[in-house]
Amino acid sequence: MTTQTTVARAVRFSLLALVSTSLSPLVFAADEAAIVDDKVERIEVTGSRIKRTDLENASPIVVVSAADIEKGGFNSVQDVLGNLSQNSGGSMTQQEVHGFTPAASAVNLRGVGAGRVLTLINGKRVPKYPFGAGGTDSFVDTANIPLGAIERIEILTTGASAIYGSDAMGGVINIILKKDVEQSTFKYRHSDTFDGGLQNNQFSFMTGVSSDKANLTFFAEYEDRQALKASDRPEWGTDIVPGNYYSSYSSYGANLVDSNGKLLKTLSAAECDARGYVMMANGKCGFDRSAQRDFSPEQKRYSTMINLTKDLNDNHQLYSRLDYTHASTYTEIESATVGEDFMFNVSGNNVTIVDELNGLSQVFDKNTAFGGDFAGAADGDYYYTRRMSELGPRTSDFETNNFSFLLGSKGYLTDSIEYDTSWSIARQTVESTTAGSPTYQSMWNYLTAGTNGNSLLDVISAEDAALLDFQGGKKGQSTLSSFNAGISGDAFELPAGTVAYAVGVEYGKEWFYDKSDSFTSNGGVIGKGGSSAQGEREQYAGYAEVAVPVIENLTVTLAGRYDYYDDLSDVGGQFSPQVAVEYRPIDNLLLRGLYAETFRAPDMQRLFGEPTAAYSTVIDTPTCEAAGGTGPACEKIDSLPITIGANPELEAETGKNYNLGMVWDYNDLNLTLDYWIVEIDNLVNSPSAQYILDHSDAFADKIFRDASGKLIQVNTQAINMSSQETSGIDFSVGYRYETSGYGDLSARLEGTYLLKWEEQLTPDSEPLDLIDGDGSAPQIRGNLNLGWNYDDFATNLLIKYTDSMNGQRKEAFINNGLADKYAVTIDSHVEVNWAASYMLTGAIKFSGGINNIFDAGPEIDETQNSWPHYPRSYYNVVGREYYLAVEMNF
Repeated sequence: MTTQTTVARAVRFSLLALVSTSLSPLVFAADEAAIVDDKVERIEVTGSRIKRTDLENASPIVVVSAADIEKGGFNSVQDVLGNLSQNSGGSMTQQEVHGFTPAASAVNLRGVGAGRVLTLINGKRVPKYPFGAGGTDSFVDTANIPLGAIERIEILTTGASAIYGSDAMGGVINIILKKDVEQSTFKYRHSDTFDGGLQNNQFSFMTGVSSDKANLTFFAEYEDRQALKASDRPEWGTDIVPGNYYSSYSSYGANLVDSNGKLLKTLSAAECDARGYVMMANGKCGFDRSAQRDFSPEQKRYSTMINLTKDLNDNHQLYSRLDYTHASTYTEIESATVGEDFMFNVSGNNVTIVDELNGLSQVFDKNTAFGGDFAGAADGDYYYTRRMSELGPRTSDFETNNFSFLLGSKGYLTDSIEYDTSWSIARQTVESTTAGSPTYQSMWNYLTAGTNGNSLLDVISAEDAALLDFQGGKKGQSTLSSFNAGISGDAFELPAGTVAYAVGVEYGKEWFYDKSDSFTSNGGVIGKGGSSAQGEREQYAGYAEVAVPVIENLTVTLAGRYDYYDDLSDVGGQFSPQVAVEYRPIDNLLLRGLYAETFRAPDMQRLFGEPTAAYSTVIDTPTCEAAGGTGPACEKIDSLPITIGANPELEAETGKNYNLGMVWDYNDLNLTLDYWIVEIDNLVNSPSAQYILDHSDAFADKIFRDASGKLIQVNTQAINMSSQETSGIDFSVGYRYETSGYGDLSARLEGTYLLKWEEQLTPDSEPLDLIDGDGSAPQIRGNLNLGWNYDDFATNLLIKYTDSMNGQRKEAFINNGLADKYAVTIDSHVEVNWAASYMLTGAIKFSGGINNIFDAGPEIDETQNSWPHYPRSYYNVVGREYYLAVEMNF
């Protein structure tokens, strides 16, 4: 251990005294003896409540240590989780800057969806993000978990509702934080990209001190990250991405068109360009939306953590943890638009402006009103397609505060009965401030001002722009309070060994609210939907797990859990069983099998919210196909109104998990192989508007058209969508070789081969093959680590491989004869990260590296109809990135 300075010891003991006094005077009033060492030889591993001596058991677990995180060059928890080969469904990242949750991120194991992967911190549940992904899906945000506080991440790659209850359908992510630290560590890390943008500075400090009766660990981290703006990557930060069929500028620059979209009046080419618009080939003055967007938002974050443990006597220990994180995230997207929100009816010498939504109308002289734009216009309906560029880009500023407190006790009731009981409360609050959008009322006032109103082809003055710009807001809060109590130990002896068990009870209460400002909630802001939702529910559970040695080297573990939900849904009670088998025919070979039933209670966003208005860019697939697959009928429809939101009639999802595998250790060689199946029935999902249109036969009741057949709205509210099944093979092989005088060499290859991914939209529909069909996942994802350690120097090469996959609209391109000109598959992708570190002294370490050495860019999807025309779940435009870090221990 590094020698501690007098100042360092004084600081740490002062912190210990201060924090322990504030937490509870009872802690230090107890006996000072430590827990006996021989009673803590067994460890609890994610996926089981029974403490064991073996890390490998019937439940397959991937462990990513702090050292693995460093040598991989990862910048965040989301980078670590997104790189998992089991993440076959792709992650939700902060690239979703124009979605509902640009400040948050989540992981998606086995393609089951982020809300169906249980995320824990130190084995405890954390509250869901108060804003739903897509406006409806609850999930745990991983964007603001401090990387420097992590000891390791354990990823259980199979379902575990029998152990943890709801949500653990595709796996469990358990983030283990550092504790029992006995030295001080300061670390500074700087990273930047070669092409500009996303510069990041991280400062972290951890200190700890132990006495013969207590341990205190204190951690603080500050991060300041610049935005990655679309202008930093001009080849992708534009509406015109070469090679994509749907790549085109927005027609919403400054134009006046009739009800069929035919141009009546526009700006000259010179004026269009001078105002920052673009002249399109069809003669309209359009706009490059993507140039104003962010690829990744600007973020500042401060996190702090305090861990305290206190031995009461030989058999009992109190423990507590206090966490707080504050993050500020700022992002920009393109300027707002005004279109068919205001219609202009020409009849004779009159032009009548109509706001149908609010029941307003006003008549003007068509020859003089609105700058004379309608002089000479034939009778009919018209509207402006106007980008409100004078208001600047639309901005969102998110302020996130995470707080959690845990207090517990563990120890031994008898020599053979161990207990652990705890209470925790955690809260996440998110406030969003938005700007850059006009309201219907302010726009009406501007258009109808004075005797003749204002033309939207004219420049809007700074004074008028300030009056039009609405400053909106949204606030959400999610709270979880839970109590856990359990015992475990050895029950009795059988001829083949000791029967081990674990039993316990849990209680949880969660409540949340999600409120937009009244103007937005009531539909008063042009182009924006708002939502208001709130609710609460209680959950009671009891569980039991028993490991029975049937014969020598063969153990069968049975587990079961009963959960009861007290809310308005149809969940009620749910029993989840699990059976697992471990067989060790020889000491270094484990054969394992597992069957588990899983469930997921409908998340509260989908139960207690209200239907919400939003907008989407789509292709009207049925109309396009009826027109032969080409022509105007196949053009993109911008800002189509859609309905999203809750459905109080939802039922619980149910599922089954199967796993057969082996683990073999031979000297310095390690091999694992697991075949897995994940089945989910009664699947709750919010299909996108494009998905519904692409499968119109199954969702005909969700598509709405006017009398002429024009698409006017799509309902994407959550529904129980039937079923999904995925299966595949996880594999890993590792080898370490110690040379006589040249250090240690290591190699590890791990990956996932996806065998099946099918989804059945309705009980009567044909299953959809999501491997060979549209918008598939990569069939193979893998990572190869090559390492070399020599004395105080270490280096590692990480090679990441993502297999090719099908384009978002592959089938439509094949059916419409476009596959000869455009690729319907997305190319495979390889990235290489290099990292190195050197211990200058026993107290100072330097490290650095280059991520994406060969500057591999994202792989284009030539069939994807929405920007940026590549799968953001798997790729980004960061490019080549370097980082340098210094770590000092004292």
